[in-house]
Order: sequence, then structure tokens, then C-alpha cells
Amino acid sequence: MKKIVLVMVAVVLCVAFAAGCTAQTATPSESAQATESAEATESASVEASAEAPTANADYASWTSEEWAAASDGDQTAAAEALLLDIGDYMMDGYSDLVEQAKTNDSVKEQIDSQIESLKSQIKTFLDSTPGATIGDLAEASKQVVNSGAE
Repeated sequence: MKKIVLVMVAVVLCVAFAAGCTAQTATPSESAQATESAEATESASVEASAEAPTANADYASWTSEEWAAASDGDQTAAAEALLLDIGDYMMDGYSDLVEQAKTNDSVKEQIDSQIESLKSQIKTFLDSTPGATIGDLAEASKQVVNSGAE
């Protein structure tokens, strides 16, 4: 079970890193604009938190803005949903296995740790790929899985 979770996280991380590497490098003026935009986003995030997606939201449509506006709990739920989506794509019944594995405290800690790592990779992917969604990351991960199976 641990190996399956690690493989899933590795696939998602590889896709996120690949997307980050292909992103255009920013010029100094673009970097300044990005910093100003980030500061504006931080101040707006307090206002946007009332509009942030709820735990039952469709995470696949989240962009960088929705991700930044979401609570930590919603981000964790989105990361877990992504992991389970890709896991179910790779193996029937993956979600059920993960839920069963969570009954073991040490395995649950490892899964939670991997989900926390996945959250930072989702953020990197969304920040480095303008207009991208979590659904785009899921699809890219599934393509990587398909190319590895051939």
C-alpha cells in the first residue's frame, strides 16, 4: 500500500515539476508585477475566503486563485481527491484501499504526509502554469501513467 501511494505521489510530482520547468521565465518587470499581484491576492484572500470553495466543491476546476482562497482543510481535501482520482485511474478500488489503510495510524500518518507534499506540488503547478486547473494536473498525470504503461 505504501508503494502505491508513493508511486501516485511521484507521478503527480513529476507532472508538476515538468509543468514548472516549461513555464516561461519572468523578466524583472514581470517579477515585480507578480509580486504586486501576490500582495494584492493576499489582501484579497481575506475577502475571498467567504467565497472560497467548500469541501464539497468540484476541485478539478480550481485555478491558482481558487487554490489560494481556499482554507487549508479545503486544500487538503482537494489534494486527497486528486490522489484518489489518479489512484482509481491506475487501479480499481484504490480509494477503498486508502480508506482501509487509514485505520492504521502509522499508515494514516504517511498518507497525510504525502498529501501535504502533494499540496505544495499542486500550488507549484497552478502558480507556474497560468490558467491551469487541478483537473489539468489530473489529466497530465493520467497521461504520464498511460505513457509509462506502454
